[in-house]
Amino acid sequence: MAKKVIIEKGLRMRYAVIYDEKLDSKTGKRYMKQKSFPTSEEADKFLDELGSDTSELSIFMETEPKEQQATKVLFNEYVEDWFYGEYAHVIKHQTFKVRQALLKKHIVPYFGDKYLHEITEQEIAELFAQKDHEGYSKSTVGSVHNLLSTLFRSAVKKGYLDKNPVRYMNMVKVPNRIPVILSESEVERLLEVAYSEGEGMMYEFGISTGLRLAEILALSWSDIDFDHQAIIVKKSVGVGVGGKRNIMEMRSDFRNVMIPSQLLPKLQKHKEEQQLMKEELGDQYEDEHDLVFPKKGGGVQRSSTVRARFNRIVDKANISKINFHDIRKTHASLLIKAGVPLYLVSKQLGYKSVDTLYHFLPPQFSDSMKSIKLFGVNGKENDIE
Repeated sequence: MAKKVIIEKGLRMRYAVIYDEKLDSKTGKRYMKQKSFPTSEEADKFLDELGSDTSELSIFMETEPKEQQATKVLFNEYVEDWFYGEYAHVIKHQTFKVRQALLKKHIVPYFGDKYLHEITEQEIAELFAQKDHEGYSKSTVGSVHNLLSTLFRSAVKKGYLDKNPVRYMNMVKVPNRIPVILSESEVERLLEVAYSEGEGMMYEFGISTGLRLAEILALSWSDIDFDHQAIIVKKSVGVGVGGKRNIMEMRSDFRNVMIPSQLLPKLQKHKEEQQLMKEELGDQYEDEHDLVFPKKGGGVQRSSTVRARFNRIVDKANISKINFHDIRKTHASLLIKAGVPLYLVSKQLGYKSVDTLYHFLPPQFSDSMKSIKLFGVNGKENDIE
């Protein structure tokens, strides 16, 4: 049996049809399908198409005006219920920490003692202007914009607001960061300082292979083929529940990356030194994944810790201010300077298109360069094809 349902809420009316009643044998509960319609005529038409006995049910929902309802909710009270309730359960742990900091530092102090419905577009725009004046990056202001939009959208759905005051405000545009590509002399200075700090092997590995930091930290010795001078890139480090670092298999985009000849003996020496460390620590060494670049006592390194150490080395080397991902761009630049065609460089880095290279390469590079061997040294060369 199908029923047409008329839902009256204030001055608004909605229509729905409930039909196809079924009994769940396990729970004993009855379930029905429901389909909504904007008009009564469309609901009647659907009932005719069902061709079953029909009846009509009217539901009147008493609601207080939204303006009146909203006056009972302070902004900080709503944030407390929404952010730590429903929203916290649909975002990752790291995202939660970042957005919690945005709320505490930028948003709640500005709007906390106001009623939800009293916050205007003008006040939100003034918040953005204040943060810009305080010297915060466009990325930070854009993050505040996005979080406020999500928050107010939730308030609209719950009936606390008639409209989202952020919805029609222009998105704060964050300009793409221009990658910094190191010169060869800067690469030498960076590695010189890194080796003096006992960290050179990982950074030289990154510059020589172009792997992402998450790929480097997940790399196992079994992923390196010394005989064929190749790396199988198939894993990366991700953050799971509770901030735990997990090594995850890539669902796609597996790739083989060639190892330059001069790096092989250094890698072999690094492996031997690591083996001595394992023997020295014995059972205290965490060796579950047999990582190439683990923590001193084994186990997965935190990417944030690696970046912090990297930043200190960059400052000490007195070179151009770069982040760890710029090592990957520098690798691409060195390949092309060596004469490797763009399509092979793109393949080495795992890009789906050579167009990605044009986003950061200097204009003097072109695809007309002739193919040569990859980083051949000491009379020995290895082809990346």
